[in-house]
Order: sequence, then structure tokens, then C-alpha cells
Amino acid sequence: MVIASRFVHRAPIFLAFLDLMLVTSLFLAPLSVPHGTVTHLDANANWIDHTDRWKQMDPFPMIVYTFGDLNCHQMMNRSLIINGNQLPVCARDTATFIGVLLGIVLLIRARAHDHPSIIFASILPGRFRRGWFGRHPAILFTGAILLLLVPTALDGGIQALSYMSILPWGMSYESTNPTRILTGFPFGMGLGFLLTTMVMALFSRREEGGPSLLKYLFSE
Repeated sequence: MVIASRFVHRAPIFLAFLDLMLVTSLFLAPLSVPHGTVTHLDANANWIDHTDRWKQMDPFPMIVYTFGDLNCHQMMNRSLIINGNQLPVCARDTATFIGVLLGIVLLIRARAHDHPSIIFASILPGRFRRGWFGRHPAILFTGAILLLLVPTALDGGIQALSYMSILPWGMSYESTNPTRILTGFPFGMGLGFLLTTMVMALFSRREEGGPSLLKYLFSE
């Protein structure tokens, strides 16, 4: 019998709170600086390029924009604009963080279990939990995650191939912000499902009175 740790359902609530704070901050940051002062960032992802600009800000927008600078290329033509300012991350990343939030929230009342696929399956309609998929929850889980990740992979991948001029027949492709939002959102949901089911599995009991999976994994 699987007995849940008292933390198993607190974990997604905590994750949802953190992501909600992040999403809210992404929209509040451009509103907290003067109109039109954060534009044309256009730099590198995974690197802080605009330290001097962030140091001139108040602490809140400085932290949020530094986070965006570190994690995103912040290209203006791929970003949403509020108050004449770019959001700290691009349109796709913004949609991804919102999608992550929804994926986490949908799992708050999921069944406690030590396997992520069974946790995920517990939130689906009954017909998906019966029959062949019910006997193979790992395939259902893996398939669902892949389906959610594919739109972003296709949109970004085809665009990258276009930049390298290797699409057939001389075709070119440039994604748009609406497309980035529509593909980034399911990508985020997939990440939210994956992250949350793994965390919940770590806080589930393998058997009555047994150790958590976290202790099980690191035990000798």
C-alpha cells in the first residue's frame, strides 16, 4: 500500500506559488520602470549582457530583468511589450512559464504514488485509465509529454533550419509572437507535468512505513 508523505501534495502547491510569483513578476517589472526605457536588449541567452543597465534600476525590476538576461536572448522583435518596455523574457519563454504554472496546478490533487506516470494518469478521465493505457501508464505519460513538447521543437527547429539555409526548395521560415505563444504554452505544460510528477514521486512512500523515494534513491 502506498502511503503519501505529508509533503506530497504540498510540493506542487509550493512549486505553483514560486512559478506564480515568477509569472507575475514578468508582467510587473516593465510596469515598474519608466515608459520606454527597456528596449532593444537583443543579446545572448545564458549570459548576463546588460549589468550596467540593471544596476540603474530599483531592486525589484533589477532582479527580474537580470533573471531574464541570464535565461533569454531578449530579442525585442520576439518579446511582448508592456508600458513601452520589453518583458524580461521573450514571448515563447513567457508562455512557457505560464504553461508550467497550469501543469503544476492540474497535479495538485493528483494521486500520490512513487511513479510519475501513475501520478499523471490519475488526473486524466477514466477512459484513459482503463484498458490498454491503464496497463501501460508509462507509455501514456511519455506520449503525452512528447506531444506537448513537439510544437515548440517543430517551430524552433524549422526556424533554425531556415537560418542555416538548408530548408528544401529555398524555403524560409520566421516564427511570429502568436506562434511562439501558442507553441510555448504546451511546452511549459509538459515541463510542469514532468517536474511536478517527479517531485511528488520523491515525497511518496514506496510502501506503508517505508522510506520516501528520495531516501530510497540515495541509500546504499
